[in-house]
Amino acid sequence: MTTLARGRTCVLPRCAAGIAVLLVLLALAGCGGGSTPTTPRPPTPPPNVTFTADAANPGTDAIALGMTSSTADTFTLVLLATEVVDLFGYGVDITFDPAVVRFDTASGGPFLQAEGITVTTQVVENPSGTLVIGQSRVGAVAGVSGTDTLLTLNFTSVAAGTSPFTTSNASAFNSTGAAMTTQFFGGSATVPTGGSR
Repeated sequence: MTTLARGRTCVLPRCAAGIAVLLVLLALAGCGGGSTPTTPRPPTPPPNVTFTADAANPGTDAIALGMTSSTADTFTLVLLATEVVDLFGYGVDITFDPAVVRFDTASGGPFLQAEGITVTTQVVENPSGTLVIGQSRVGAVAGVSGTDTLLTLNFTSVAAGTSPFTTSNASAFNSTGAAMTTQFFGGSATVPTGGSR
């Protein structure tokens, strides 16, 4: 009887201590299981403006619009001459939706300025939503051949939606003044929801 009593008095406290330790461990595990305070996530910015070109691969003797950079609020398009021969100058009207995008600035690219030749550049928005564009090398010089940027155009988002960029009244000429068979391609820009000013 004494031996059993002693055994019980020894076993019971050990069991109680083990249960207590187990409960403490479970409580600690519950505290560290992802229940710590969370920091609010910053708002997700709207996606960037996207541009879909009418000709992903314009081919030989072409001048096409393409996008070089964009955010949700601004984007940059370029007029790119591809595989042209003796290009001296060109003119084109580009029409867009002023309710969706706004034209900001333009700057001449390096192509027609090759060899340090002076280039005249005209970019006028008239009427609203239509850019009247013209560029030409100056002087008794040859035209340029190859592929490079003619003009850079910067825009700002106005409202969510899609604006076509349509080319019209387009022509190109070589160093003799003769008309070229150059094809012109536009595209469309999509402003995402939240990407407007």
